[in-house]
Amino acid sequence: MAKVVVCGNNHIRIPNLPRNSRHKLIHAKSFPTGRYPIEKVWYPLGSFFAWQPSWEKYQVVHSFNRVLYTHKPWFVTFEDHRVLYRNPQNKREAVIYELLNNRLALDNCQKLIAMSDYAKMRFIKRIEGWEIADKLSNKLDVIHPNFGTRVDKAKTYQEDQNLQLIFVGHHIARKGGVVALRVAKKAEKLGLPLTIHIISGLGHGSGVPTDFPDTTKYLEDFKLLNLNNVVFHKNLPNEKVIELLSQSHFQLMPTLHDTYGFSVIEGFSVATPAITTNICALPEFIRHNENGYILELPINDIRHWADWAHGEKTKTNEYWEVLNSTYDYLAEQTLQQIKQFLDRSDKREHYEFLSAGALAQAQILHNSEKQNELFDNLYTAAAG
Repeated sequence: MAKVVVCGNNHIRIPNLPRNSRHKLIHAKSFPTGRYPIEKVWYPLGSFFAWQPSWEKYQVVHSFNRVLYTHKPWFVTFEDHRVLYRNPQNKREAVIYELLNNRLALDNCQKLIAMSDYAKMRFIKRIEGWEIADKLSNKLDVIHPNFGTRVDKAKTYQEDQNLQLIFVGHHIARKGGVVALRVAKKAEKLGLPLTIHIISGLGHGSGVPTDFPDTTKYLEDFKLLNLNNVVFHKNLPNEKVIELLSQSHFQLMPTLHDTYGFSVIEGFSVATPAITTNICALPEFIRHNENGYILELPINDIRHWADWAHGEKTKTNEYWEVLNSTYDYLAEQTLQQIKQFLDRSDKREHYEFLSAGALAQAQILHNSEKQNELFDNLYTAAAG
């Protein structure tokens, strides 16, 4: 049995680790602990002081979204190219950044684990022209996040009940909750028999990717939380979220930007198909008319929404008009997809096919037992 220190970004750890490892996983806390870890002083310091001093001996380190300065055998899992330190204008700092990036080429860095083909593509584009590009590419592998499946058969659709839809996401605008609310408004006007559950902390505005910084622009949308066909849940424990996912016919994630979309796979683990967009990694595991429906957005060569503005451009009225029309476009596309489903003469059979596809996706690409064995074997080999 090896002792493996797990460090770095918290939010991607659990889905990208073995769930029932034969090794001892030591989940390290940031150094110093609390609201102000050392990377708040200067981000690269977190690579040298990644966790609080540990007096327990360990053989392997698994880092998440962070390059480490360590002499132990180690792995790094990342969700996009930001794991690599940028080259700053300050020439003295550039030396440190280059030193850290070059750590990835050393022999003790065993494997570079991209969470998706999207993450791999972003990484490869970032290292183009680097002297160590070939070394890094040879270590690069894709291992998708893993979740345990909670059911063993597809769901059936009963035509005498309202269609149950669910949105899960703290960032309500970026992830598609605003779109879901607009779908509810349109559906109510048409008298469509559906209910939309919204699970969100309502995070939005400045600092959130793709969002318009002026939060007053979203006030009209937030009033839609009071619609008769909307059920709003602000904070729920994960088990309750899973329960609602299992009771829903479709999960909605018409997102403008999301590096992966863990909630979609959690929905798949209870055989719930998804309605989502074609950005980033989502098309890698959501296939139109097989385990859900994909809404087409204009995208660029790195699979990002093509109309996404950055910096000062996000504050312009023109950008809000683009966002507003995109929310409406996605709401209309979602509604049309739902109407097409409800109008099908074979919707019971079609729904069971979609549900079976969602469950199969979770069982094959995101299988926690297979990933558990894979990671355990990697740790064993690294520990020697």
